[in-house]
Amino acid sequence: MIAAQASPVTQEIPQQPAAPTIGLEQYYREAGPDYAAWSPEFNMHFGYYRPGRNPFRREAMLEQMNAEVLARLRVDALPAPRLLDLGCGLGATLRSFARRLPRADLLGITRVPWQVEHAQALNPASARIRILEGDYQDTRLPAASFDAVYALESSCHARGSDKGALLAEAHRLLRSGGRLVVADGFLASRRFANPLQQRIYRKLCECWVIEELAQLAPFTARLAQLGFTDLTVEHLQFRVAPSVAHIPWVTLKFLITDVLSGKQPMTRARWNNVLAPVLLPLVSAPLGPMTYCMISATRQ
Repeated sequence: MIAAQASPVTQEIPQQPAAPTIGLEQYYREAGPDYAAWSPEFNMHFGYYRPGRNPFRREAMLEQMNAEVLARLRVDALPAPRLLDLGCGLGATLRSFARRLPRADLLGITRVPWQVEHAQALNPASARIRILEGDYQDTRLPAASFDAVYALESSCHARGSDKGALLAEAHRLLRSGGRLVVADGFLASRRFANPLQQRIYRKLCECWVIEELAQLAPFTARLAQLGFTDLTVEHLQFRVAPSVAHIPWVTLKFLITDVLSGKQPMTRARWNNVLAPVLLPLVSAPLGPMTYCMISATRQ
């Protein structure tokens, strides 16, 4: 799942990534509703496939990814665990956790006002879920106040190749013995196969309002530097591949039902959301350096 060693013609990832031309708030305000085409529950991530399951049931795979994150947080033995979602979207993962942990205190942070408003409408009043608007790299929440913290396909929007500010904030928020889980795309190496693949990567980042993906080695080194222990890196490229395979069909259906029908005007953000998943396989392993990992660690 990790890209092969670079040949003499490989292109190194630029040191200074370009800032996205569309802000994250604008992107989700305009393109956020379109995620319903991917998941009626607004699970805004890829799925986790278990052998023997039906690979055509996309929502079930998306829900399984939620379950896999929760399993690695190791909070089942706690009577009333406190969990924090860093970059919670519309709160689908929190709602999944609420069904499994009826006594849990669940909090999500997002800097997108549209997501706060719509997540509150989707979350049942009895689920003990709160959604706050804020910067997940500087939450202003009390230190050592959570048993578990996670970022499911949201760490990519944090600053830096090691996402150091995000990891430092997660470390500050966790109690001693608390768990951190990050599931996202990472760059397993710093080189692309050719200049075209490098340009595709930059376009992918622009479409999804990402300055740069985390580089795997600096990311794990930062975790160790902060004092996290019990560090585990799981390469899940083949686990997420069956859900990625749904992209062409979902994209085609979306184009027919929403674009060609003229239901709503197609803004730049909405077009970017259509283009990005099409570009994704062209820079992902085995063709490129991008791979999908779930990384878990314990705060000392």
